Amino acid sequence: MKCSHLAVLLGLMFISCSSHLKSFYPGNYYSEDNIYHNKILKFIITFDSNWQLWTEPATMNRDSRKFARQLHKSGIELLFIGASTEKYLGTRAIASNLNEPAREYAEYIRRLNLTDVENDQGLLDITNGRIEMVRWTYEKHGFSFIEYFFNSGTFDIRIAFWTRKEFFNNFLPVFESIMGSLILTDIY
Repeated sequence: MKCSHLAVLLGLMFISCSSHLKSFYPGNYYSEDNIYHNKILKFIITFDSNWQLWTEPATMNRDSRKFARQLHKSGIELLFIGASTEKYLGTRAIASNLNEPAREYAEYIRRLNLTDVENDQGLLDITNGRIEMVRWTYEKHGFSFIEYFFNSGTFDIRIAFWTRKEFFNNFLPVFESIMGSLILTDIY
């Protein structure tokens, strides 16, 4: 009897000690309004109604949890991972407190990933309302990606979207529309 209690107690201790990622910059996705809001990073972005976003690593799939853990070890956070309901489109947001200009951060990320990129279309400085951004478009493993880099205070944030290469031009306006909804809450 004592051994079984000890085994249960040890099992509970193991479960309670398992690595739960504590968010540096927790945000919320309000599915009823299709809004992601991050109060710490001071931004809001609105998605179309056919998106699902996961903000807690515990609710993400195994590969996304693994990716979140890898980033977390470096002081970087996966804010959310998402997909359209039909799974043709993907998105993710990553934040770090590097206090680098968006252009320098984008150039750094681009250099890190250059060996995996198949068709690099370069970096482009853009303005989204009052928000200065850098956009990077590229292809990788049969998918086309578009990433947006911007700053909120000292935080460097990148939001990426992707789909199969053959669908990219059809869905580019969707990605641009979502990014067009971005609001930095500390500048208004």
